[in-house]
Amino acid sequence: MRRILLLCFLSLAACASVELGARSALVGDWHYHDQAQTCHYLFQSDGRFSGEVTMQSKLVSKFTGRWSVQGDRLLYVYASDALHRIPVGATDSDRLLKIEKNWFMIEAADGSHRRYERGR
Repeated sequence: MRRILLLCFLSLAACASVELGARSALVGDWHYHDQAQTCHYLFQSDGRFSGEVTMQSKLVSKFTGRWSVQGDRLLYVYASDALHRIPVGATDSDRLLKIEKNWFMIEAADGSHRRYERGR
């Protein structure tokens, strides 16, 4: 029984360290763009984030909220949207596929893959 508890504890500790590592790696200024949209996120170390999305060069959302990492998920809870497109308290998540020093890749809810580059 003690071995099982020890294995469970070690597994949880490993997951926590992966999440903390992913969280610290994501702190900073990030940008993504494709032919239709541009996204900008600023993830702060205290768990706050802000960002904006443009479609065809037109601002469609400018938001703030709280962010976290749980396992391989990047989670968002929205606190405001200047253009009132995202309701206060709305949640979203992306699957983290890979994190490197200057970029990270997600799988969005629609299944698309997006590579965010660190801001300069």
